[in-house]
Amino acid sequence: MYTIGRFSKICNIPVKTLRYYDDIDLLKPSYIDYETNYRYYDYDKIEAIKIIILLKNFHIPLADIKEIIESADHIQWNSIIGQKITELEKQKQKITKEIEEMEQLKIKMATGVPITRGPTLSDCYFENREGILVYALRKKVQVKFIDTLVKDLFDQVYAYNLVVNGKLMAIFHDRDLKADVELLILVKKSNDIVGCKILAKGKYACITVKGPYTDLKSGYEVLEKWVAENGLIQRGKMMEVYENGLVPINLDLRKLRPNLTTHPSDFVTKVCVPIY
Repeated sequence: MYTIGRFSKICNIPVKTLRYYDDIDLLKPSYIDYETNYRYYDYDKIEAIKIIILLKNFHIPLADIKEIIESADHIQWNSIIGQKITELEKQKQKITKEIEEMEQLKIKMATGVPITRGPTLSDCYFENREGILVYALRKKVQVKFIDTLVKDLFDQVYAYNLVVNGKLMAIFHDRDLKADVELLILVKKSNDIVGCKILAKGKYACITVKGPYTDLKSGYEVLEKWVAENGLIQRGKMMEVYENGLVPINLDLRKLRPNLTTHPSDFVTKVCVPIY
């Protein structure tokens, strides 16, 4: 018989752990001196502790280890261990995938390739647009407060009892610290309200950008280059048309809320410019 202290050193298991195993009936002492309350372990317990350590190294919960040790049914053993093998296989696949992704990241960093995927840009194309009636609101605001300007626009549309007839658009006349922004929304009737105007009809060069609004710069650059390479001349400012994004498709002007269900990577914005 070994005292708990000696058994602890032989098995390289803390005394505190052995006492805990006793409390949960995982590994009971071979003998307890009830006068001194000392615990004693015989040689057979060394084999038992080896099995416990082995199964613990496989990350099998103590409750399952207790069930395995107590059971003489090898089918049950195989079932518990089989489940653990399945879990480890899944973890292995996940780790393998993460390693592959990290290797790809290393290659991108070494070759200077952008780490994150950029926006998806369509080919540039032409549109012939009819003259359309819009209500416009133009102010100088910090870019981070443009959502407030959008709210002001819809508040005025609601106050004037205008009927929305299309998507929100924006023209950035200046992009300094305080951007000069003109927001426009298609409406059905003007009722001679100041702020309503007709957007000129004619030929427009366009590009569609799928991705966050912060990536629209790429669309502007590609479209400007395409216009120049094709010998076209701009006859006005570039305009953003928000096809799918923070502005809900089904507008309720009385309860306007940003559409937070669409992920920024799925935003779709058309950038267009009048040309001749």
